[in-house]
Amino acid sequence: MNVKLFLLALFVLLAGAQLGAAQADPVKVTQAEEKPVIMFPEGGQGRPAYLKTQKARFETPNVKIGELQKGWLCAPGGNIVWSPKLYSIFKDRLAKVFRTELEKAHYPVPKISDAIFDEPQDRVKSNAELQVGMLIKDVTANLCLKSDGALGGVYMKVFWQIYSPEAQKVVFEATTEGTYQPDGLEKVLADIFFDRAFAMAARNFLAEQGFYDVVTGAAPMDAKAAKDTLKLKGAKPSSEPLSKNITTLRSAVATIVGDTGSGSGFFVSQDGYLLTNQHVVGQARFVKVMLPTGRELVGEIVRSDKGRDVALVKTEPIAVQPIALRGSEPNVGEDVYALGSPLGDKFNTTLTRGVLSGYRTLENNRYLQSDVAILPGNSGGPLLDAKGVVVGITVAGLGAKGLAGMNFFIPIADVLTKLGIELN
Repeated sequence: MNVKLFLLALFVLLAGAQLGAAQADPVKVTQAEEKPVIMFPEGGQGRPAYLKTQKARFETPNVKIGELQKGWLCAPGGNIVWSPKLYSIFKDRLAKVFRTELEKAHYPVPKISDAIFDEPQDRVKSNAELQVGMLIKDVTANLCLKSDGALGGVYMKVFWQIYSPEAQKVVFEATTEGTYQPDGLEKVLADIFFDRAFAMAARNFLAEQGFYDVVTGAAPMDAKAAKDTLKLKGAKPSSEPLSKNITTLRSAVATIVGDTGSGSGFFVSQDGYLLTNQHVVGQARFVKVMLPTGRELVGEIVRSDKGRDVALVKTEPIAVQPIALRGSEPNVGEDVYALGSPLGDKFNTTLTRGVLSGYRTLENNRYLQSDVAILPGNSGGPLLDAKGVVVGITVAGLGAKGLAGMNFFIPIADVLTKLGIELN
């Protein structure tokens, strides 16, 4: 046998044995458990989220996180050192990886605009977006670099926070893990291993119930979960007729803009608390509160009851005289007035007049019935008596179905009871 051919055959045999051993017993990294992602309902209402802040912890400079091998035989190639330089290799792709995982689970994400100039309304819309921050707390990586791919694996531990720009605070945080370790040779660059380990950590973040609740605004706004009665300082009823105080009353009624449109609301305390309908705020955690003066505030939904369709919104304290609430129920035949923003803020503080037609029970809920004129956008606004004191909250009108005068309002006593509010 030709000596050269023999040596070549022996080299191939030994190399094949070494490669087979490397593939049969791949390098080990810490394993993370992948949890099922909580899928967002397609077409559901929620707040967009995006990865805004990325950080990595370097408690010890140039700390060893694993080993590097090279070549066909996976010969020792030195240590893998965790450093800003290594992090810079893949960090620019992490925001895209996170967005991709959100889209796979059908979560809302910010729209990518082709606009050249940043218009004011775009900046307003950005306030509705949840900002996600991440801190890489731990990494292990063992890799064998070959000419056509890599063997090995990468592990990451990531600390997450969700920040609300309106509330200017962190509203949820969690720590998750991610691993990427294919069974054999992966025909991708080694830094892609880091991307895919991060992707798993991101999916585990989307498996957290808290993340889903923040996006949808679900659990934290449920009044039934409130442990204590909320005591608020309300206004005293006026002895003057409504017409004498209409300017003051109008200043206390706002347009509320939520995820699905706009409605009305009214201040019941100088601490910045407003009452409105739950269907006006929807599943949002924060809404825009527009005052008749043109000033805009951020409102946080602090309590709500979907069954009774009522919600309590909190803004910063403002110099507006709240509207007084009536302790007794009005009599059938009394004059009543609806105040709100029919068809949107363009017609804010519109006042209409009618009479209390009766009390009705519909689907086990009690309502005031009146012929006072209301339109979409009036929802959540106050129903006032002749002295400008609140007796109910606008909730529904059947005038659009040809039933003029068939409009309904939630008695104010029911609102306070459902939301656990006590006015002093």
